[in-house]
Parts: sequence; C-alpha cells; structure tokens
Amino acid sequence: MPDLVAVKQKSLTCHEEERTPMKSLKDLFSTGSADQQEIYLSADAGFGKTAFSKYLAITWCQSHCHDEKYASFNDDELNTLFDFKFLFLVLLRDCTYVCNIDDMIEQQITRKLPPSATIHEVLRREKCLIILDGLDEWTHPLNSCDEVTEKIPHRYVRDNCVILTTTRPWKLGVSNLKTSQINKKVELIQLSADSTQKLEENAIRKMTGVHNDRVLKSKIQDFNKVIRDRRLEHMQVIPLLLMYIVCLWCNNIPIGNSKHEIYTNIIEFLLSRTSKKHPEVQPSRESSASEIPEYFKSHEFCKKFYSLITSLAELAYQTLFNENRENTLLFDRTVADKYLKADHMKLSLLSGILSESRSKTLIKEIIKVSFSHKTVQEFFAAIFISSQSDAKKIVVEKCRNVQDILDMSKVCEFISKMNADRMCAISHELMSVINEDEKTREYRTRIGDESMYNSPLYSIQEMFMSCLQEMPESENIQLCLQDFFIDRDTRVHIGQLQRLSKQNKTNIKSLYIDIFYTSSSLREIIDLFSLTDLSHIQKLFYRGGMKKEAQISQILFPNLQSVTLLGGEWKNDEQNLSENLARCQNLQYLDIGYFTLSHKILETFFNFFSGQKAMKVLILRNLDCREHGRQGCKRLMNLDLSQHSTLSELHLEKLPARLQLNISTPSLVYVKLQKINLDESSLLLSRDMVNIERVELGYIEMSAGSLQNFISVLENLPQSVTVEMKAIKPETEYDRVRENIRRSQTFHVIQEESEDKWQPFEFKSKE
Repeated sequence: MPDLVAVKQKSLTCHEEERTPMKSLKDLFSTGSADQQEIYLSADAGFGKTAFSKYLAITWCQSHCHDEKYASFNDDELNTLFDFKFLFLVLLRDCTYVCNIDDMIEQQITRKLPPSATIHEVLRREKCLIILDGLDEWTHPLNSCDEVTEKIPHRYVRDNCVILTTTRPWKLGVSNLKTSQINKKVELIQLSADSTQKLEENAIRKMTGVHNDRVLKSKIQDFNKVIRDRRLEHMQVIPLLLMYIVCLWCNNIPIGNSKHEIYTNIIEFLLSRTSKKHPEVQPSRESSASEIPEYFKSHEFCKKFYSLITSLAELAYQTLFNENRENTLLFDRTVADKYLKADHMKLSLLSGILSESRSKTLIKEIIKVSFSHKTVQEFFAAIFISSQSDAKKIVVEKCRNVQDILDMSKVCEFISKMNADRMCAISHELMSVINEDEKTREYRTRIGDESMYNSPLYSIQEMFMSCLQEMPESENIQLCLQDFFIDRDTRVHIGQLQRLSKQNKTNIKSLYIDIFYTSSSLREIIDLFSLTDLSHIQKLFYRGGMKKEAQISQILFPNLQSVTLLGGEWKNDEQNLSENLARCQNLQYLDIGYFTLSHKILETFFNFFSGQKAMKVLILRNLDCREHGRQGCKRLMNLDLSQHSTLSELHLEKLPARLQLNISTPSLVYVKLQKINLDESSLLLSRDMVNIERVELGYIEMSAGSLQNFISVLENLPQSVTVEMKAIKPETEYDRVRENIRRSQTFHVIQEESEDKWQPFEFKSKE
C-alpha cells in the first residue's frame, strides 16, 4: 500500500490546501455519497501510479475469489474493494482512438469476455470502480466525436459509480477542471521512511537470497550508507528509482550521482546481463570511437551496442513526439520494425528495454510494443535529440505551449547532462513560448491567496531546477526562468533556485514569496535570492506572518501590474504605504489583507484607492485598526470608486470603521462585500452600472434605506443580475426585503438561506 494524502481546499474563498494522510483504501473510497464520485490521484513519474492501479485490481480479485496462498492482503483492503461488484482497469495509454469511458471499457475489456449484459447496463445498475490510469498519457483524439474537445475522457453521470483517475500533477494544472468535477483530490507521495525500508528489505532479500534477519539488516545498512554518501536520498523515495538502485547495488554496479548516470548504468546493466545470458546476440556492427558520445565511453556494453542505442533513441523520439500525439507509449510492432533491425528487436526484448503485448481478433494477431517505462523512453528520446545538430529547433517545434514543455520535462532533464550548452539555448527559446501561453497570461494577472502547486508555471520551475541539478557548476551555464516560487518546499533545493534567480534578474516576470511557515524574514529572502532591481516584473505575491515585519517597499517595483500582499507588521513601511504603491505606475490588480495599520494610515489608504482610477480588480480584506481594533473603530471612512473607468471586480471583507462606500461605476461586473459596516449614505448600485452581473452581500450592516435603494435599482437595471445575500443587519428589514423578493414578479429565487447561514439566499432579477 503506497503513502497517500487527501488534498482539500480550506474554504471556498481561500485557495490554501489542507493535506490529510490516508491510512487505508477505505479512506480513499469513502465518499459519503451514493452519486457518481470523481477521484483524482496525482504523482510524478516513477512514484507508482500504474503499480497502484494494478494493485487495486489484484486486491479486488482476491476479495472476490480468496486464495489462502497469498497472505499479503489485509482484511480492511479486501472488505473495501469487495463492495464494488465490478472493477474496470483502463490504461489510457492504449486508448488512442476513443474518447468516451464506455467505449474504452468495451475496446480494452469486454470484447474479450463472453456476451452478456451491455456495459452501459452494468455501469448503470451495479456499484462499479473504474480506474483510468495515466491521464497525462492521453489526449483527445482528433475528429473522434462532435463534442467539445475535453482534457479528460467523456463520461456519463451514474449513481454508485466511482471513477479513479491517475495522472502527473502538471496535467491537472493545465486541465482547468471545475471544483464540481473533482470530488476528492489525492496525492501519491514519495515513500515514507517506513515504506522505503520495507521495499528495500523485500527487494534485497529477493535479489541476494539472504533470509537471515541479522545478515539482511547489515546489508540494508550498507546499502543506505551508499545512498547517504552519494546524497541520493531524493531518489530513494521514488519506488521505481529505488528498485533500479537496488538492482545496481546488488550486482555491484556503480549507481551514479545524477538521473542521467543512473539510467545509463541501468541500460549498461541490462545489456551486459542479456549479452552474457544470450551470447549468440551480437551487435550488427561496431561503432567507431568518434560516434560514441563522451557519457557512454566508460560503459563497455553501451559502446558495444551503440548502434542499438541509437536505433532505440530514434524510435523513442519518433513515438513519444509523433505529430498526432497518438500511440506515443504503446505502438504497433510495425512502427518498431521501421527503426530496429531484427537482431536489435530481439536484444531489446530479451533485455527488457522493450516489452511486447499480443492480442488476437477473429482475423489477425495484433502485436504492440512499449518501452519498459515512460522515463526509459524519455531517456532514449533525449539521446536522439542531443545528438542532432538542430536540437534546439527540434525541441522548440515540439513545444508549442506550456503543456507541451511539461510533457517534455524529463527529456529536458536528461539533455541537461548530455549537452548542457544545448539545454541552455533551448531554455532561451522556450521563454517566448511560455510568455505567449494563455495559462501564463492568466497567472500573471490573477490575484488572491492561490496555491502555487496548482500552477503549471511552478512545474516549469521544478523542471529547470532538476535540469540545473544535472548540469556542471559553471558560470557559463544559464537557464532562462521568468516565474519564481519561493516557500519552505522550494528552499529544499536552495542552491539551484539561487543560481536561477541570480541568472535571471532581468528576466523575472512574476515572483511568489510565501514565508508564513518559515523562520525567514522578507529581508533575508531578498538577500538570499538577489531580488533587487527587478525591472521587468509584472506580478508579485507575498504572504508573511503577523509577527514578521514586511518591508514591502523593497519589492514594489515600478512595472508591477498585479500585487498580492498578505500578512505582516508593516511598521516601517506604513508611513509611505500609498507612496510605495503609487510607484507601481501600471498597477491594475491588487489584493491586500491581514495587516494591522494605524487609523490615520487607514484613512490615507482608502483615499489613495479612491484616486487609483486605472484598477481592474481590487480586493481589500482583514485590515485592522491598530488603535481601536476592527470592531471598536467607529469613525467614518470614505471609499469612493465612482470615478473608476476600468474596475470590473471588487471584493471588500472585514474592514474597520464605518465605511461610506460609492461603487457606482459602469465597468463593474462582480462585487463581493463581507463583514463590513456601511454608512447609510453608501451607494451600492446605480442605473449607470450596465455591466454588473453578480453581487454578493454577507454579514454586513446597512441602513434600511440603503438596502431598499439597492433592491429598487436592481429592479430597474436592463440586464439580469444574480445576487447572494446572507445575515444582513438589521434582521427585521432583511426579512421584509426577502419576503418582498419572493412575491415579486421581477425576481426569481434560486435558493433559500439555510438556518446556519452557510447557504445564502440567492436570487436573480429578470431582464
């Protein structure tokens, strides 16, 4: 059983995630609903997503047909899977021509079974578990259906049907799935210390034949010393890499200090082992010394079978990056035969570098071929690309957007070791591709306390840090990165991130700093990563702690368009707060929250925003008055946004004092007001607001006249407006207004407010 964590958004308005360890399969599948459930399980390559999918299938088989010979299944797991009448394991890598889950099941599974009830009837009637393995290995086939092309396979909604989809994290980031499409988000995380020890123990016992516990313990200690001495702990926590490392160690083969060296040593081991077992298989021709790249010259069998390696490299590249993005991982034997001679094919299959699967129809036998794992295919594809004189052109042609780049991330890591200069040149070209991507433009303008882990650009940073780890230490090695993310997790690889930030001072377009869970101050982060004079930066996200002095002025640069500032003392900076923000001459998106300011500065603050007429989105929340507190501050403050001509979104929440608010501007589309006290002269709507679509009012105090005026204007606007209201004071007036809305022919009630106030009163006006 792998280590799993459930990932859940803390609240509807906060993108921060809560992570809870899962102790059993019951935790994974307990949904608390009879309706169809969508579970997404993500993990990086090699963490064991496919192995876990097969593990579930084998456990389900054991639960329905118990065999006493196998004692490795516990009762809880068996009981959990016994609840499912049917389990369908669909490998998405094999689904190249279909886009509907039912069709996938028919294509892969039910054609091989005797005729019975149709699959549609089974899925509708019975409790079923459908496992879709490898979403990142699937793309919607061209012209396969008339529906809008989706990033996930089409599915019908059915009661009692659970769909578990496995994927690499970046695919979820670029798929833009709605919250309603994901009932449970789970991560298959790196091995814990206990899991690592158990897997090592099982593997070393199997490979060495040692069963004496004392001797076995000694061998495991020796193995872990090698891991520590070579600083390979980051690979030890990935099941696939751990198994490869154990294989090398048990056969007294050098492990290597990088991903490239490890995979090279694995290929050397597989070729040497096969050559000794099958001496009749010899290379078709010897390669000259000039043909063989430097990184293979110390490997006897890689040199001996270099012609095979080059053939496999071309096969890997042509299949992994074919134009249609179909049959990339599992391809016809005829495709492999185009690049591999008969003796090459035989050796590849005997060594396990390639594997073969056969299926029969009534008229012919279908033979499919695949590499042993996607990362092995990516390693060989990198060999091909790095050997080409136009390697930069090849990569850029295949990388048309951020998703394409992430799909090639592992290949780029391998290229970084094979030819660091070429990878540097490639990164320069990828910079413009990333710049022009829609996801990038959206991220650089979006504001709010978002989770960086959901951003594809965070995955781009991880990719380049891994590339840098493969490269030699040299001042000439420079990778281009424009979007930086700094928090307690990224600082684990602080050396690579420092190198990247210093190399890209003039390239940085966005900066994400979250020091809430660290002991660092903002000043320390600025010094550590050389974050001064960032002339091209467009977006800033900063989250500090309530007891950390912010010194925000150090990172407020003139070209900033989007700024999010959350949490901090802000003592030294607050006197010049407005002036510091005014330095950002292009500022259009602003979110400020969780600060305590003096009453005088707060007044200046609101006046400043009244005059910033080029804003598009403004969010002010959780601001405290230092002298009076939020509740005790009774003096009137003015926020007049009526002269703004581009403001489309406004969110005000938990602000001190009594607020005289005027938001009568035609450009506003969305307004959200939460937990504020409005003066009776406040103007929430006017007939000039011809673009307003949605208004949310929650836990606010407003006069009866203001509330009545709001409803009156709403009735006379030409467009339909959706309104959410809950817990408005005074309650008597609020109750009366709701009753009038229910009776009115002008409004349509969507839902009633729940007693606990969690569900708001929602209605919309008619056009």
